[in-house]
Amino acid sequence: MSYRVARFTAGLFCLVLLLPITSGCRRKNERAPAPQIVKTAGGLEMVVIPAGSFVMGSDGDEPDERPAHMVSISAFWMDRYEVVQSQFRKFQLSDPSHFKDPTNPLEQINWTDAAIYCNERSLAEGLEPCYDEQTWRCSFDANGYRLPTEAEWEYACRAGTSTKYSFGNDSRKLKDHAWFAENAGGKTHPIGKRKPNPWGLYDMNGNVAEWCNDYYSGSYYAGSGEKDPRGPAKGKERVLRGGAWNSSAESCRSSYRSSDPSIDDTCLASDAIGFRCVRKAPGDNPSPQAKNPTADGPAAVSRTGFVYDDIYLEHKTTAGHPESPQRLVAITDRLKSKGLYERLVKLAPRPVARQWLTALHTVEYIERAKRSCEQGAGYLDCGDVPISAKSYEAALMAAGGVLSAIDAVMEGKVANAFCAVRPPGHHALADRALGFCIFNNVAIGARYIQKKYKLAKVLIVDWDVHHGNGTNAAFYDDPNVLYFSVHRYPFFYPGTGSAAEKGSGAGLNYSINVPLPAGSGDADYLKAFEEKLRPAAIAFRPGFVLVSAGFDAHEDDLLGGMRVTSEGFAEMTRIAKSIADECGQGRLVSVLEGGYGLDGLAESVEAHIRVLMM
Repeated sequence: MSYRVARFTAGLFCLVLLLPITSGCRRKNERAPAPQIVKTAGGLEMVVIPAGSFVMGSDGDEPDERPAHMVSISAFWMDRYEVVQSQFRKFQLSDPSHFKDPTNPLEQINWTDAAIYCNERSLAEGLEPCYDEQTWRCSFDANGYRLPTEAEWEYACRAGTSTKYSFGNDSRKLKDHAWFAENAGGKTHPIGKRKPNPWGLYDMNGNVAEWCNDYYSGSYYAGSGEKDPRGPAKGKERVLRGGAWNSSAESCRSSYRSSDPSIDDTCLASDAIGFRCVRKAPGDNPSPQAKNPTADGPAAVSRTGFVYDDIYLEHKTTAGHPESPQRLVAITDRLKSKGLYERLVKLAPRPVARQWLTALHTVEYIERAKRSCEQGAGYLDCGDVPISAKSYEAALMAAGGVLSAIDAVMEGKVANAFCAVRPPGHHALADRALGFCIFNNVAIGARYIQKKYKLAKVLIVDWDVHHGNGTNAAFYDDPNVLYFSVHRYPFFYPGTGSAAEKGSGAGLNYSINVPLPAGSGDADYLKAFEEKLRPAAIAFRPGFVLVSAGFDAHEDDLLGGMRVTSEGFAEMTRIAKSIADECGQGRLVSVLEGGYGLDGLAESVEAHIRVLMM
């Protein structure tokens, strides 16, 4: 029987934040983004499983679970539920299930047909299939769906725990978490009716056992690799993980292993075997050792760009000035220490061309800025914009770096990007420097998007603690740029940004200013994002999202007087990213503005970038 069906397009993933879930154990005081639930283009929920390490197996249980060994896992996405019968039938695949019910898990499925389903689901969403249907080799580079490796399955099942079950060692509690021999009544049950594990995954311990990608070997653990192990190169059976409706409590443990010979024969398949899908995290680069068995097929953009250049350190401010070169040093050092820097796609900035600079700034002002730096003036226009000999060059490269990031996104080289640039820009007016800013990097980027790429509608999200008066002024009467700013007000620099400032003329109501009092924290900011930004942005339908990413509202910042945490910035990033995904094919470029407490700045940028990489 042929299971091939016509290819059809359902679009790319739509990242819709539904629910934060508690992450696994961490060292004391170490903050980590909690796993999140996303909804696929096909309407299914997946859990974003974070990268991490865990002890796989058990030395005190079955022989094939030994030796317990440390394993490191890259981030991936996993179906929140087992694949159900109605989902399987959507692709015109014959449902082999014994216990017929559209909401019950698919069962009596052989391994090969499970892999075919993964391919069909990938094709339906415009993703690259993982399985070569001649050899059944799996491409871990492909961005489509596949079966989990055995290591991925146990890591997700444990969800940061080291006990026999994700809820502890007491098997008497299993009936609350799984359908198994003692409570299933000899059959499967609709998915999601028992309690989930700490990462929000349902039925990991019961209902049906689940196919893994790996071949089975009882002695494999003695020689398995530490980083993303993928099982033996060949074998007669494939691995099964998780208990089933007919399993004992002992067989439902997180480390329990089994296998089955029904790789390609439905007649041999058991009505206690099903599966769920995974896919690689869109922010991860391909694994260097994996080979792609499918030469064609759409390749997804799934990387985050990073703009930086040492010229930004040459913009020297006065001694003790908060907007110092050390800000970028702190950011890059943090990203390197956390292993993120090497995973980012490095984007080289270029000096902004005069035609794009004059799209926002007057020629007289541009010449004055150049001349002031060349002549050794200590300040430009006012006392809060200190400059040095190379400040003009750095400012050209800061604005140009944003354009490089926009080009990389539009050309498909990256999915999104963060620009670690200085001097910042959102206070700069058309004809005057202001508030540490020389050229308005984000505003220049918006004009560039409109004029070069003919994307009429641009959303600018500004969460710097200060109102971005320069950006707001540039588009105050423009209905094609939706400017959203949440900031401290009143009695705070620069004195603008009241809720009454809504735009003028054709641009009326295209400026959304949300003033917040001193001491506001995560809940206040997220309320503004959910109640003000999200509905306005979805109605506006931007083709591109730019973020003025100032981190000076952090609770430890020197200047801000606010109480936002790094987790708060991560949540704001998720909302902005979800808007870009829903409205603009994920096109988003984030640009550094403020942030002056070095530790809080670096921590917040890390949290911000981690979300962009998802």
